[in-house]
Amino acid sequence: MRQWKRRDFIAMAAGALSWQALSAEAPSLRERERTIEPLLRELEATRHQFANVPREDGRFLNLLVKATGAKRVLEVGTSNGYSAIWLCLALEETGGHLTTIEILPERVKMAQENLKRAGLAHRATFLQGDAHQIVPTLKGPFDFVFLDADKGRERDYFGYLYPDKLPKGSLLVIHNAIRFRNAMQPFLDFIRQHPEFDSLIVSVTMDDGFSVSYRRRA
Repeated sequence: MRQWKRRDFIAMAAGALSWQALSAEAPSLRERERTIEPLLRELEATRHQFANVPREDGRFLNLLVKATGAKRVLEVGTSNGYSAIWLCLALEETGGHLTTIEILPERVKMAQENLKRAGLAHRATFLQGDAHQIVPTLKGPFDFVFLDADKGRERDYFGYLYPDKLPKGSLLVIHNAIRFRNAMQPFLDFIRQHPEFDSLIVSVTMDDGFSVSYRRRA
């Protein structure tokens, strides 16, 4: 799996941010982001308590969903809904829907309330319970899967999803691929060698990062 060098990633990120700034995003969606800024800052103040992604990583997820036009998105590890907000903001543009799974009932309630406050509740379905039991029952398929739970059990989730729920052209995105690399190493080696996937590790923050795997169309 490719490890981005700092200079390579800075160049890539600069291009991506320029593209984002120049993209013809609907003014109403830009206004939505400004409107929910107080909520985002409120949630970011408790980021470590709820193990949320940092804002830069939230924006990266948002950009990936919009760039790929994903409409059927699965998230494992809702927490209090911070990353779900970024995903659903992107789904407002693509017209898609998020299915998000969280094992703790109190966090599901928090996430539902936060998505409601953001005006995005209509874009998400919340499932409470053990994702290892729920994911195998989901119908799918999903264009975009974001895993942010159970570090070290990525191979299990892959088994639940591949091949039918993770179709050709889909993305599998997993957080903490740098900070928890040791725990994730068996999966990272596996997906790097998989004949149907192109995979790399991307860091937006230069601190932690994502494993991003694309299932080839041919």
